[in-house]
Amino acid sequence: MERRNNRRSVLGDRRSLVMDSKSMDKEDIVMTASRHEDCSMIRLERKCQSEIDNSQIHFIGGGPYKGILVNKMAPNLQEVESAEGRLEFLVYLSDNEQENKSIQDYWTLRFWFLGRADGVTKKRAFTDYFQELMNQEDFPKNYIGFVKRALVLLKKYSLIKRVELLVEKPEDPDDTSTPIKSFITVITPDSYNYQLVPEVPVNNKSFLTFQLKAAGDAHIALSAMYSELQSKTHEIVIGENNKRSLIREGSLGSIRAESMTMNILSSKEFRYFWVSWLNHHIEVGRGKKHGQGRFLHWHVPPNKQFNINCLAVSTGKASKGRWEFVELLDAYVDPSEQKVVDFTRAARKARLKSSLIWLAKKMKMIQYLEDTYPNSASIQDLLVNSKVKQTDMFTAVVMLNEMQKRGLIKEVDKGMWMRVPISQQNSSNMKMVKDLPFLQYHEQPTIAIITSLYSEKLAVDAMIDNKSTYFKNKTDGESQVYTLGQIGKHIVVSTKLSKGAAEQKMISAENTITRLLGVFSYVEHVILVGVGGAVPHFSDFNKHVRLGDVVVSTPVDRSGSLYVHCQRAENIPNSIGYSYVTQSWASTNHSLQKAVENLKCTVERNPTIAKPWDPYIEEGRDLLESEESDFNRPSIMRDKLFATQPNGTVVQYEHPKPSGSHYQSYTEGQVTIRYGVIGSGKMVTQNEKMRKDFSQLNGIKAFDSEFDAVLDSLEGSRNCSFLVIRGMADYIDGTGKKGWQPYAALVAAAYMKSLLHVLE
Repeated sequence: MERRNNRRSVLGDRRSLVMDSKSMDKEDIVMTASRHEDCSMIRLERKCQSEIDNSQIHFIGGGPYKGILVNKMAPNLQEVESAEGRLEFLVYLSDNEQENKSIQDYWTLRFWFLGRADGVTKKRAFTDYFQELMNQEDFPKNYIGFVKRALVLLKKYSLIKRVELLVEKPEDPDDTSTPIKSFITVITPDSYNYQLVPEVPVNNKSFLTFQLKAAGDAHIALSAMYSELQSKTHEIVIGENNKRSLIREGSLGSIRAESMTMNILSSKEFRYFWVSWLNHHIEVGRGKKHGQGRFLHWHVPPNKQFNINCLAVSTGKASKGRWEFVELLDAYVDPSEQKVVDFTRAARKARLKSSLIWLAKKMKMIQYLEDTYPNSASIQDLLVNSKVKQTDMFTAVVMLNEMQKRGLIKEVDKGMWMRVPISQQNSSNMKMVKDLPFLQYHEQPTIAIITSLYSEKLAVDAMIDNKSTYFKNKTDGESQVYTLGQIGKHIVVSTKLSKGAAEQKMISAENTITRLLGVFSYVEHVILVGVGGAVPHFSDFNKHVRLGDVVVSTPVDRSGSLYVHCQRAENIPNSIGYSYVTQSWASTNHSLQKAVENLKCTVERNPTIAKPWDPYIEEGRDLLESEESDFNRPSIMRDKLFATQPNGTVVQYEHPKPSGSHYQSYTEGQVTIRYGVIGSGKMVTQNEKMRKDFSQLNGIKAFDSEFDAVLDSLEGSRNCSFLVIRGMADYIDGTGKKGWQPYAALVAAAYMKSLLHVLE
């Protein structure tokens, strides 16, 4: 690499570079340089144009350098917050002005980042930036080329906010073997709460080196699993009260080694330490080199040994801490030493398979937490449910923490995780409480909305105005979530049932309803809102229910039944028919049914105007855009209708089309509201022939996943007014097609909001 000591712009002649103000980007990359006797510094920074001081601009980039500005030389660079990562390495430069004499410099690259990316992502970003910057194939021929390359690359790496290059003379000019060092920065608050450091992997190491600045009480946890700090953990305490250091068995556990270390830590300067666990021998020392200045050691007995997979750090109440972990980084691997990467088709398939397997495990974790919500789940249950092996524990824990940083889940207690709504996280109206606040009479809800799936709860809450959500977290599986707010002129409360094994699910549902009606004693109407399975008709459009439609529970005979559950089904002897043992529920208060009829009449009188629920679907979709689930309507091509012939052949049918006046007002893919009885019972929903027969006998338009326990509980609590609203997600019971569930839940919730606006 060459270095030239001249004053020409690294971007060329200013006169030939023109920037049209109309085509200005929102952000520019600004370079500022400063030079002192013993060092030089260059800062490359991503800035909004409104933040740029135009009076300091010396050169403006054009062509491939458009969006890059060079400031005038500054006597000093403005102070900024501490860097989040850095690299240190030796560089050999060729100086043209001194007959290409080789000059040795010590370079430090510091990095700052935008947003709230996790440590692993930040480390990957600055490592990739450095590797590309130092690429041997097209390495810059001189110092100017190096700076140009650094500027252009910064435009590409949008996560990086700022890069600083500090050039100094090396302390030992004869040292030619200094490796490239990567520093990862971790800040710990003055509270004894461990922070996992996944960006510093330890499962493939036997020691680590770090710098630390703290007044005292620095804690390091080397664990088999992050959630098990009480058992499979070696806890190292450096400078307890800045007087002694310890090795403990588990967090705050028994002391296994101790030494007096007066003033070993400093809040004013960084000090180097190292920790080793080779062959289950825990050693701690002070110094840059492993083995130097040892002051603690403990041979772990065989019955206490385990593989170390996780690193976590903390500082106590006496001090905040700033940690810098040091790792060696290879900028360039010699081709003769480079590992051969297998790019064969089989190897690519194996890597793709591994990625897909971990993606599936992640989705299983999220699904399990959504099913158990509002209950939390232990890390052990999560890993068992997603079939994660013990050897993959570290990767799984990193994945959990990555999902927590993305706002998908939250560790509500040590080792206990819960799904959290992204769309409500910025709201100040989400509260963890031990007890619900006291509500005045005019604040009491009169309508309760019951959901079962996580997507149903999100969809319903998106319909509620002026809402506040209260979580009562309990580790015994009896957690509660209540969202209170307004829909129209009504005060409403929504909750979610936790899914589990069949018997547990029934008990949990009954307890949830009993508790809900006990806490909110002014509730008059209960509405079950969510997804269901459509009962199609293969020839008559007016009787046909398809995916994305909504079915509202309406009686079809004098019994007034809104919901029919099949308890048992048997073949009738000497017949092809079945006999059914059923239980049914009717509402004695007809206020909700009258509102359904009024809304239906209003829509039928004005068939050409927009339906009242359409704007609520749009608003809900916008509110839920940030959620992991996709609440947009799936493609109409994904709604395929099949039936099994008597000979066992499966045939695909076209959906029946409307005729007459219905044809004029119908648009393919629109939400159609159907009215009829809602049915349930796994025995009938899982058998196509029995399902068709049972639905015809009882006037059923949709099935759901067995809410008989909920209706029993309502009946036991003497609730006289209920309604069931189901959005169609499949042709079984609503639990089959995950892709349709969010949209089906949204349209059901939108209809519910329209209904409450006409309810007197």
